[in-house]
Amino acid sequence: GGGGGGGGGWGGGRGGGEPQARHMVETLLSERVSLDTEAEGGALCQEVLEGEEWVVDTVSRAGEHKCVALWRYGKGEANGAPFVNFYDELRPCAGEGEERLVRYALAVLDTLGWRWGPAHIEVKRTSRGPVLVEVNAGRFNGVDFGLLADVCVGHNAYDVTLDAYFDQAAWAALPALPPRALRGAGRLVKLVASEEGVLRAAALPPAGLESLVRWGPEPSEPGEPVALTVDNNSCAGYAWLLHADEAVVAADCAALHELQAAGRLFDVDSASGAES
Repeated sequence: GGGGGGGGGWGGGRGGGEPQARHMVETLLSERVSLDTEAEGGALCQEVLEGEEWVVDTVSRAGEHKCVALWRYGKGEANGAPFVNFYDELRPCAGEGEERLVRYALAVLDTLGWRWGPAHIEVKRTSRGPVLVEVNAGRFNGVDFGLLADVCVGHNAYDVTLDAYFDQAAWAALPALPPRALRGAGRLVKLVASEEGVLRAAALPPAGLESLVRWGPEPSEPGEPVALTVDNNSCAGYAWLLHADEAVVAADCAALHELQAAGRLFDVDSASGAES
């Protein structure tokens, strides 16, 4: 399990045997785990796939598909949950491996008969090749990606979707694939709260992060409740990292991860949370 940004990543877990898997399914069936307000409870059992998880963001016009961005997820264990999303990293379409990933995703859209609008397609790069995780057809990436995409790729899925419907010339001029080299390095860091309780002090951006261009903690003000981060739904906010040097972005991302793991990103009164 463990889908991601278009509306997945809600309550994902790894079953270690039939009793645990059965408990997970029963829990999911009893909860609302979809962004669709009219959706009934449900659970999806998927093969545990080893390998990096990537995202192919596309826009389609009359059955012609174009890949507008490639992302690589950074996921791992946190707070006892196996699939916490730490960051989304923009990647270039740098070689045969990336092109194969895109071709696979576009073939999925053809198989589904998808002809118009955006799609957010999550794929695992396994030892046997790309394997589909999920297709969010008709949905954009579920995070605020516009700034990173504009700077690093040169366009974003929102604007391209408008072009697909209303500007045929602009659509025709758009490349079918992302560039082989990005204009810069960009990551959207998903903030992780390692304690639950009440925020004691404002969640200010950490000092010394050269690539930090936007800071959006949730919660942010004293007195607000802090939930333990275990999936996308309990993400504690976002940090947007942009820099010409990929190494600077990677170092800042690692620094944020260390602060989160040590419980130093948020000043939390855990006793208040227990009392409430």
